[in-house]
Amino acid sequence: MYNDNGKTVELTSIQSITFLLAGLLLNAIGNGLTVATNMGSAPWTAAAANLANVTQLPIDIFLFGFGFIAAVAVIFILHDFDAGRFFRNLAFVFIFSVVIGTTATGFKSIGVGHLHYWPRLILDILGITMIGMGISVTQRLAKFLHPLDDLTNVTRFKYFHGNVVIAQTLNFAIPMTISLLIWLFTHKLVAVNIGTLFSFFCQGFVISRADKLLIPHLVHRKEL
Repeated sequence: MYNDNGKTVELTSIQSITFLLAGLLLNAIGNGLTVATNMGSAPWTAAAANLANVTQLPIDIFLFGFGFIAAVAVIFILHDFDAGRFFRNLAFVFIFSVVIGTTATGFKSIGVGHLHYWPRLILDILGITMIGMGISVTQRLAKFLHPLDDLTNVTRFKYFHGNVVIAQTLNFAIPMTISLLIWLFTHKLVAVNIGTLFSFFCQGFVISRADKLLIPHLVHRKEL
């Protein structure tokens, strides 16, 4: 949906594709930076890494599992099974993991992981900020989303009157709790660092500001 001088109109195909690619590019570059800097993964990735570390199972299993559970949760919340939405969002998990891997490898190849502490921290914060910006764009399009971002988008408008800060923080509270419980029982913790905490406390604010400042005429669809 596009707000044109107070009138809400449908996006053209070119606009939809352009905005979608912009959002995905921001998200991919941001995720690639956070992986390459090794300054703390996003909360869901950190939870998957800790579960993988404890069980010795591949992290991909948990990342896909989280996405699948989120996609099913959206169905229950909306009381509607939209097959296209369900399978598009699951496809996002597979496609985006490849894209993130490629961008992370690219940043590592140019030496991002070997920078001193402060440059890596700055790049990590920049990466998390870019992720929030990318999520903002793709959530407003509501056509092709990671299931966890779709879940945040749905709960944001259904339960929290559009407040993305509350919705995103509650979304991240689940993986943070998983990591905390693993630490309490095993006294081991991986993939959690300053970047993880910044993502937990600030990503909702980043999305909220990007909604207003980044492509401001692109508005959320009313039907989620």
